[in-house]
Amino acid sequence: MNDLPFHLLLFAVAGTVIVVISAFFSEPEDSAALRAIPRRLFWFFVGCAGVAAVMLVCEHTFARVGSV
Repeated sequence: MNDLPFHLLLFAVAGTVIVVISAFFSEPEDSAALRAIPRRLFWFFVGCAGVAAVMLVCEHTFARVGSV
């Protein structure tokens, strides 16, 4: 768990690269892609946080059921 900030940083860098590349491939104009990047990054990280929250709830629930 000591490496959590480093792993979060690596995830943020990799996620940002993925979102930026997908923005440029999905928009016909570069100016439209540049304007879309902040919105895309926001929704990407919100979605990732949602998936992580669901996974933590499932882990907590199933770990509790298994230990009883």
